[in-house]
Amino acid sequence: MRWLTALALATALPGALTAAPEVSRGELGRGTSWETPWWVIESGKPGPTVLLVGGIHGNEPAGFRAAEQIRHWPIVRGKLLVLPQVNRLGLAANLRWAPEYRNDRQKRDLNRNFPRQKATEAITPLCQAIWDFVSKAQPDWVFDLHEGFDVHRINPKSVGSSIITFPGEASFGRAMLDAVNAGIEPLRHFSLLAKSGPANGSLARACHRLLGAKSFILETTFRDQPVSLRTRQHRIMVSTAFQRLGIIDRDCSDILCPAARPGLTRVAVFDAAGANEGKVLKVIGEESRFFACHVGPQDMKSRVLRQFEVMVFPGGSGSKQGQAIGSEGRQIVRHFVSGGGGVVGICAGAYLCSSHYKWSLHLMNASVFNKMVEVKGKGRKSMWYRGKPTDVDVEVSGEGVAILGLEGLHSIRYHNGPILSPGNAPSVPAYRPLAFFRTENGIYEAQKGTMVGAPAVVASDFGKGKILAISPHFESTPGQEKVILRAIDFVRR
Repeated sequence: MRWLTALALATALPGALTAAPEVSRGELGRGTSWETPWWVIESGKPGPTVLLVGGIHGNEPAGFRAAEQIRHWPIVRGKLLVLPQVNRLGLAANLRWAPEYRNDRQKRDLNRNFPRQKATEAITPLCQAIWDFVSKAQPDWVFDLHEGFDVHRINPKSVGSSIITFPGEASFGRAMLDAVNAGIEPLRHFSLLAKSGPANGSLARACHRLLGAKSFILETTFRDQPVSLRTRQHRIMVSTAFQRLGIIDRDCSDILCPAARPGLTRVAVFDAAGANEGKVLKVIGEESRFFACHVGPQDMKSRVLRQFEVMVFPGGSGSKQGQAIGSEGRQIVRHFVSGGGGVVGICAGAYLCSSHYKWSLHLMNASVFNKMVEVKGKGRKSMWYRGKPTDVDVEVSGEGVAILGLEGLHSIRYHNGPILSPGNAPSVPAYRPLAFFRTENGIYEAQKGTMVGAPAVVASDFGKGKILAISPHFESTPGQEKVILRAIDFVRR
């Protein structure tokens, strides 16, 4: 299946030219449970053949996410082959092993199942299909994206935050190392492991030993680091390598998305400090018309955000999210919205959209009920905290019916979302209620009656953009998850 696609980078980098490589795609093992997608991007100009692989281990999502992003880069020479999610079933289950072999110690690790010497075969049907595909392509260079459980420099038992290669490629690996280490505190620096090369049975080693390819395993660290940071580290290393090989002619580490096209909504989901983004990403990921990316504080740049139509700030802690974004980042988000971008704020994200706190985004004129009250026997308590998660009744009416796709009363999961009221920031647009709380949750006497009748969902305009702030959790309410998709559609640029 082949077609031409224009990778228009005007939305990604200033002054970027439009490239039109030939893109092929297909599936290995089509119709099987382990069906695995592949892409081949041909520049039409002489150059190296490069294989990029992600997701061999299902509990290492940053490699898969980064490979999905990198396959949209504008190559100008050579050919790029991408297998972004080798262990597709393992990624879905957050399981390191191939799920069908999880109890078979010989077969379960896909990265030990590739040929170890000539005249031998890969062990499982999936690995055999991959090896046949790769052998036919004869790559000159291989970059396999992985993650470790800890930083190798801190914990030598893990290969996290390292570049693994053979001695002959140490100099090339050092260039990637220097690039990714820029801006990282020395204790967490990446290490170059270039003695014995990748492990026996790994795809990278098989490509080197049996096909003559120059092979690298790039390892980030998933401990205490969000996916957005880890995918950025992968992109920095790969961009450095691709520029040295001449298959791209500029730094592409800030390109996260495909070019804009009709029918596709590109969604940035904040995933750093204070963000519980998992359920939101699961809901979005089930719809092919969305392309979702994790973004963090390091991505709060105009050239990154303008690749997206919508930003989502999920539940968690609004103060931690706002502080992580920082004052400069918050101004860039406001610029994104005023220029026509959309924002959906859920629970903590709704706090973030308000004008109540110094760390708020100040996208709508809204205050939050959070006064301090002296509680007998417990001291002074802030009224924003209303107890453990529970279901409350939410009534959708007026404009909200068309936007949310619901009408009347619905029981929705609630966990300390903001109780909003008109604020004291007249320079910021007022909000419009779309739904109201009809029952309440609370643990203090002073909270009684403050939630019933308050808006549960509000909308606002900010410049050319739109905001939808949602206090309860539709994404956590069975049968109501698609309200989040409708919210994204509503605020879409």
